Order: sequence, then structure tokens, then C-alpha cells
Amino acid sequence: MILLLSPREEVRTRFANLLKGNHIDVAAVAHLREWNQGFHVQLPALIMVDVCGVQDGGEGIMDELRQQEMLQNVCAIMIAEHCTLNQRIQCLQNGAIDCIPSEMDSTEFVLKIRNLLALCPRSKYAVPMEQTEKERIIATVQKHMKENLNVEMLAKEMFMSRSSLQRACLRHFQTGPKEIITSYKIQHAVRMIEFGSNNVASLAYAVGYTNVNNFIAAFKRMMGTTPKEFMKRRHAENQKLPNEVPLLVA
Repeated sequence: MILLLSPREEVRTRFANLLKGNHIDVAAVAHLREWNQGFHVQLPALIMVDVCGVQDGGEGIMDELRQQEMLQNVCAIMIAEHCTLNQRIQCLQNGAIDCIPSEMDSTEFVLKIRNLLALCPRSKYAVPMEQTEKERIIATVQKHMKENLNVEMLAKEMFMSRSSLQRACLRHFQTGPKEIITSYKIQHAVRMIEFGSNNVASLAYAVGYTNVNNFIAAFKRMMGTTPKEFMKRRHAENQKLPNEVPLLVA
């Protein structure tokens, strides 16, 4: 998954649509605090940071990212207006692995992102690295996301007692394992809706709920609206977007 940080709506929309159109998961937010305010179980493999108009070349933003425990070792690339030589050098000095122009050609952008993902240690395309306890919890929840996963099953998969799992989740996520399981399932359901899913029952079963009403209640508790209303809203928003044929790259 890619975390896209940009205060410019047009930049978020353009790059998010390109990534989603090529089956690359993306979370696009205006500021890092929006990411922090949500409960994000899935770690990003790559962070895209829009530094247009930022005087320090993104140094402050990179420092802010490094202060986030779960984002410390995530690779970052900068988005600049024109991405001059000086801007690229400054971005590299600030810790980014690359700098791209905001009007980059679509084909080149998708190919570059796929190549960069292969280099990122947290990417599913990269060689596996030893996981932390926090990442093992996340990976286990992801692995069993389509099942009717509960706290007892998660503890067993983690080779931990329920009390040990509870303490680990509170230490790493400031919430319990039940909330983590629910959060990941609902986040995955939201991504499926954004990719075109429009049947509530099918969506519930796809994320491991055997009772559709329980899924609807959990979705409304997290998102503030029912999945059906969320689907209608997303469909209406997509109707307003420019008609562009998505670029598919094998």
C-alpha cells in the first residue's frame, strides 16, 4: 500500500486514480495528521510526499515521518512541481529515494512506482525481512482477513495467550485485538468499494463476516455511515471525475 500525502486535491486525485487503476492500493490524505487520526493497521510500503511550495525541500515533513514509529523505515519519494536538479538533490539529501514532477507522464509514473516498490523493504514485492512483533500482528490479521477471525484465533496464530496478545496490542496500537481485527476488515471493505464493489452481502462475506447485519453495524461504527450509503457517495464522487481510461501495466 502507498501513503500519498498532498495538500493539493488535484494531485491526490490524479495519482490516486492512476494507482488504483493499476491495482496498487493507496491511501491519499491532505496531511499526516489525517493518517494519524485514523486507525491504520496496514503499513505503507512507500510514502509519496508533495513538497510543492515547501521551502525546505521536505526536510520538515521527513522529520515528522521519522518521528512516527510505524513509518520510520518506510521509503519516501517527493512530488515537486517541476523537479529541477536542485530540487532532486535537496530531496535526496532530506532522505527521500527519488523525486518526481507532479505532471509526470502516466506510463512513466506507473512503471517507476512498480520499480520503486520492488526496492522497498516493506513491499510485498521485496525480499522478506524479519518482522517486528507489531508487524507480525498486522500480517496475521491480514492473512486471515477473509475468515471469521476472533481474538482467540489470533492469539493461537501468534502463539500467545489472550492476555499477552492484549498487552502487545495495547503497547503497539493503543487498542485491543478485537478492535484491530474489525478495523482491518472495514478498511479492506472500504478499498473494495473504491475498486467498484457494490453488493453489501458479498462485501461482508469477502471480509470474513458470516452475518451481514454485524458487518453493517461494524462499518457504520467505524465510518459513520452504512456501506450502502458509502457506496452511493463514492459512486457520485466518481461520476464527477474526468473520464480517463485507466493505464494498465502488466
